[in-house]
Amino acid sequence: MTLDTVKHAATTPDLELPWAELGLKEDEYARIREILGRRPTGAELAMYSVMWSEHCSYKSSKVHLKQFGEKAPDNDALLVGIGENAGVVDVGQGYAVTFKVESHNHPSYIEPYQGAATGVGGIVRDILAMGARPVAVVDPLRFGAADHPDTKRVLPGVVAGIGGYGNCLGLPNIGGEVVFDACYQGNPLVNAGCIGVMKPEDIHLAKASGAGNKVILYGARTGGDGIGGVSVLASETFDDSKPAKRPAVQVGDPFQEKLLIECTLEIFGEKLVAGIQDLGGAGLSCATSELASAGSGGMRVELDSVPLRDSSLSPEEILMSESQERMCAIVEP
Repeated sequence: MTLDTVKHAATTPDLELPWAELGLKEDEYARIREILGRRPTGAELAMYSVMWSEHCSYKSSKVHLKQFGEKAPDNDALLVGIGENAGVVDVGQGYAVTFKVESHNHPSYIEPYQGAATGVGGIVRDILAMGARPVAVVDPLRFGAADHPDTKRVLPGVVAGIGGYGNCLGLPNIGGEVVFDACYQGNPLVNAGCIGVMKPEDIHLAKASGAGNKVILYGARTGGDGIGGVSVLASETFDDSKPAKRPAVQVGDPFQEKLLIECTLEIFGEKLVAGIQDLGGAGLSCATSELASAGSGGMRVELDSVPLRDSSLSPEEILMSESQERMCAIVEP
């Protein structure tokens, strides 16, 4: 494999890269070239495409979402607010509750079972990353008309995926809900939420300052599933006027996730980590860049050390893969 290094990029300024296929706009690609002072390498382009996606950067919705932080009332019970993996609220008597909800709409429309199942897996890891034990899930769903053929295609797989993944983890679904309305035709809402319990002093955040820390990737091996999920799939609109972009949806393994939960809680109990981040949308690109930016320095990532399920993966694919059941932990020397 010929690596597209920085040196190679500098000497091949006119080499065409698939920026449009990765969900970037022409002005965004021009901005990347301006920032770098050259064309990006393939790996850099992969990272920009996922990190600048709507899913990761909220480029069109941040003007609205930021109000949750700006208008948050002062309250001593709110221990962790917007900007972290999940919110944490002090409920008294030495305990706190952490909770979060997010959607897995487009993956569930493309591949209902795995799209919904990995939505559950991802939100459970967000709760776990805060230092809490996940105790329950919630899944309010919205589908099109109940008698429409497409609803009959999507609904059974979504319900089975949610139940299959959550049941294997031993988590009760305390907020299952289904609503049918024609306005959701072709664009179902598949929401996944999780609730966890912890002691306030056990909160973990996705950051760690100081040079020389080790960053450990652990959990499942990295595969080719979910490549381009957040940059191409999550922001894609499905209609009949153009070919549907259908990159691979992530493939979940709830039994691996159960091992990940118990392993991570034991690591917390031994006080071995300074910061932790789960790998969900944008995979390694997102987890490493978020950990570094929330701390006080950069990060050197050795892709040769990433355990792979597929040895043929390129650096770009390793950085973009959204393989499930993985975590990054920062360990102080």
